[in-house]
Amino acid sequence: MDSMDWKHRLRIAIAEDCMPDLVEVLESQVTPHAGTASAKVKRLAIREILTRYGTSDERLRVAGVLCDSASDTGAEVGAMVYAAAYDANPTDVARQLRDLAARPHWEVREWAASAAGDVLENHFSEFYPTVMTWIKDASENVRRAALLALMYAGRSRNPSFAGPILDALELLLADSSQYVSNNLGPFALGAGLARYYPDDVVTRLHQWVTHNDEQVRWNLAMMFSAADGAKLAPRAQQVLDTLVADERPKVKRAVTKALNNVRARGFS
Repeated sequence: MDSMDWKHRLRIAIAEDCMPDLVEVLESQVTPHAGTASAKVKRLAIREILTRYGTSDERLRVAGVLCDSASDTGAEVGAMVYAAAYDANPTDVARQLRDLAARPHWEVREWAASAAGDVLENHFSEFYPTVMTWIKDASENVRRAALLALMYAGRSRNPSFAGPILDALELLLADSSQYVSNNLGPFALGAGLARYYPDDVVTRLHQWVTHNDEQVRWNLAMMFSAADGAKLAPRAQQVLDTLVADERPKVKRAVTKALNNVRARGFS
């Protein structure tokens, strides 16, 4: 099956509202590496679906069929369609995205987090309480999805989002899950929010560093290991001084990595 063939079949399946055929086409493009179709394939499917199905109710139905299929690619596409169907049934969409965020396949979790970020950006006041419940979820996968959704919503650089986003992330700073922490300090803070809300992040760093919790200190140090996090070093020297004085091995290793990055980038 050549590339034009699968695209043609995909468009026909969507035009004819034949979800089994759509899932079959998506599965025909699964790669051995990821076990799902490429992002290019999924983005095309999402665009075609949102064009074909113009109402939130229609999108909700299609998303449900795709996510209930045995196809991980279908679930990934369905997650993004759910995000575009939030108005139809906010409670159902929130529940479905939470379940997708807890799925075994790592790529499905990534797309669920991205979809949650879209919902949060577009329906911040309505969806924020849901994200706060995810932060307290027993599943580390769901807690990680919450922090990624917060970071993705921050890409809007909407100034009214900064405080609530950082309030929520503060609750995860002491989370002992490696899956959560690896995506918090160096990624959500250092590679994301340090770029989107630098002034707000600097203010919070000075508040957060007063906590003596080892995991909190590790997250703060690792923020400076990212490129955008390193840029904040001159404005957060007191924070770095406090971290440097922490003798716990885990914190010291993170501080060494952070300082090496800050110096390499010329910010010290």
